[in-house]
Amino acid sequence: MGLFDTVELYDDVHLPEYPEGITPAEDVDWQTKGIGRPTMTTFRITADGHLFEEEWHTEAVPPEDRPYASRDDVDEEDLLYMAGCRNRVHDGWIERDDYHGRFELTHSFENLDTLVTYRVTFTHGQLEGFERRR
Repeated sequence: MGLFDTVELYDDVHLPEYPEGITPAEDVDWQTKGIGRPTMTTFRITADGHLFEEEWHTEAVPPEDRPYASRDDVDEEDLLYMAGCRNRVHDGWIERDDYHGRFELTHSFENLDTLVTYRVTFTHGQLEGFERRR
């Protein structure tokens, strides 16, 4: 497992050949590794076919608010001491109106035997469409 980005779909974004009886596509956190270098950020595809990228920064979390730093069996040299030392803060959304290319969206549904995959095509910042791959 490596880094990936999350893609959210707005309501009214239609995925062709979407499996019946599973979570609606707009309620799924889709994963991709294909929009540049993955940085664990979030993208959104809007109903009118635009791509947005989340802007964010991180802030330090004091040791007393970290999940393990205050435990008696964890000291400052322990890797667990650093767990949760940064908090991600949402700054807004920027439109990726320059994005031109293809990437894949994937999600593994518990009640299906396959990974659901779509190829997404954008031309100069505008969604051209989705193609079901698996």
